[in-house]
Parts: sequence; structure tokens; C-alpha cells
Amino acid sequence: MKDWHNKATLLNDFQHKVENKIKRLDGTPGFPVRGAKVSEEELSDYLFFYQAALDYSGSERTQYTIAGGLMVLPILIISAFPDKNLPFKGILNVIFAVVIGLILFAFYRIIVSIIIKNKIRKLKSTYPEARRYVDEVLSFEA
Repeated sequence: MKDWHNKATLLNDFQHKVENKIKRLDGTPGFPVRGAKVSEEELSDYLFFYQAALDYSGSERTQYTIAGGLMVLPILIISAFPDKNLPFKGILNVIFAVVIGLILFAFYRIIVSIIIKNKIRKLKSTYPEARRYVDEVLSFEA
């Protein structure tokens, strides 16, 4: 049976990237030391909540579903009105509705990206030492 996913990228998210780099390079000369200010639990919480914020927008499939729904919604709404009451004639009404749907999806994406940025900003201020350590780990070159 054919595998439907690539096992090499299955756990290739931010949290696992940092955790795997720490496991792989811990003890290497020059590798950042976690220190007493950052507990294992605090680091784990920071990475978990950071990944949760990054995953807030959902999977690619979810985003396509939302985009499709937002594009169809204006079409459903204009179909409730008689053709003589619509702003354009014929197929132009459908094109207009799809454009409105695309604009709605753009607003949705902007709002979600603002929410994600706010969550990450709050998280970085809540866990400043864990943030500093993770930044050092990510910038370390072996």
C-alpha cells in the first residue's frame, strides 16, 4: 500500500525542529546552555504554545475549505434576489460574488495573521528566558 505522507516531514514543525536540535547537539562545544533560569517545563510550555499559535490557522485543507465557503457564500446570497435587482447582468453577477468572496477570504487571512502575531508576541513576553534560549539554539551552527 502506498504511503500518503512523507515521513521525513511529518514532524518538521517549529517545536520538533527546536527539540530535535537540542537533543542532537546538546553537549557540543559552544552550544547554548539552558541554565537555571529556564526550566525544562518552561521550555516545553513555550515551544508547545508557540507551535499552537503557529497552527492556529489550521491545515492547508482547512484553509482551502474556508476559502471555498467564503467564495460560495456571496453566490448563495445573490441567488436569493431576482436578476433585475442585482447590480450587473448575467455572469458578471457571479464573477462579482466570487470577487466579494475572495475579499472576504483576504480579510479572514489578515485577521488570523494578526491573531497569530499577537499570540506569539504575548508568548514571547511571558517566557522571555525561554525565548532567548530558543533564539540562541536556532542561531547556533554546528
